[in-house]
Amino acid sequence: MLQRFFTRMGILLGVAVLLAALTAVPANAQTPEGTVIRSIGTVSFTDANSNTYASIADTVDLTVSFVAGVNVIAGAATVGPASPSTNDTLSFQVANIGNGTDSATISQNISVGGIITVTGYRVGATTYASLALLNAALAGTPIAQAANITVKVIYNVTGGTGGLSTVYTLTATSRRNTGVSAAGVTAVSPSLTTAVAVTPDGLQNLQRLPSNGTNYSFTFTVTNNASGTDGFDLLVSHPKTAITIVSVNGVAGDSTRISGLASGASQGIAVVYSIGNVAAGTPDTLVLKARSVASPGTSNTGFADLTVIRPLLTVVKVAFRDNQTTPIGTGTVVPGEFIQYKITITNSGSAAASTVHVAEGLPTQLTFSGTTPDAAGWTLSNVANNVSGDLTGTLAASASRFFWIRASVK
Repeated sequence: MLQRFFTRMGILLGVAVLLAALTAVPANAQTPEGTVIRSIGTVSFTDANSNTYASIADTVDLTVSFVAGVNVIAGAATVGPASPSTNDTLSFQVANIGNGTDSATISQNISVGGIITVTGYRVGATTYASLALLNAALAGTPIAQAANITVKVIYNVTGGTGGLSTVYTLTATSRRNTGVSAAGVTAVSPSLTTAVAVTPDGLQNLQRLPSNGTNYSFTFTVTNNASGTDGFDLLVSHPKTAITIVSVNGVAGDSTRISGLASGASQGIAVVYSIGNVAAGTPDTLVLKARSVASPGTSNTGFADLTVIRPLLTVVKVAFRDNQTTPIGTGTVVPGEFIQYKITITNSGSAAASTVHVAEGLPTQLTFSGTTPDAAGWTLSNVANNVSGDLTGTLAASASRFFWIRASVK
């Protein structure tokens, strides 16, 4: 009986080992498609009198069917091409990790449009102009188990997209089992090369009167010459004492920031300022500095030169005989004689003079007779021997105007 017990235990142990072998999972590659797995179970036995009998056996054949498997590996997680640039390349390895020969269908996705444009796809030495042409070729390109192909995506980068980013996704799908696919991704982030220009660069020779409550404005132009959108910190200064800054681009004070200026775009920046009560001929300079927000080490400066101007009037009065041509000088006059005074106003300053007013009080020994202007523009009047002249408009720098006063000697 004890021998029979051990004989039965041996048979059970052998069957258990066989079942374990049939259900074990391979540690490495999957068993290839079409492989026949043959399992043979053999039983040997004796009877109670130790008579031997022929062994008996049974065989089971299992055929491994196809299991699709695809893997896509991107050549780089992130790339930083220039903006603009052409014929850049992304590389993707499409691997068959299934258990039989397969082929792949390729699709793509670009997360943010307008940054890159795909122009072709290369496999080996052949470039295909479209996904349709690529997939038509791949339909006849079998990929053996554990083998792979490399798909290169050729693209251009749009100008002015530096500093932006998009994600390119390449997806490979098994042709034998379209429910199995894998994807590889690469972030495309065109590099931002910063550059800015501020104009003008001087030589304006602006001429400004002391403000006396009146502000002036000058407009600079800030141009973003970077490879992408940027913002700029603006700072206005002046090296001397004539100018006081009122506002920059509508913001009170001497500084502000502008944002979102596209590549190649320009923006006018109005600088409002006043001029102090300083002497004519005092120079000063408006200076506008624009500094990149993305790269503070990048900046440019524009400036405008100015000079303070003022009018300067002189008056000359000469007495003539009544013919207006013969100066009296130190000569004498007689009672009843008519004489004429020529009153000449000259602006020898650097700015036009306005509201020019002349007041002439005739001495009591003279009797006012009349006035004659040199030309239109004068308003002349007399009240009790007090003659006044008001000039309409302005008297330009270096210009002169005059009028005559006729009177008789008592």
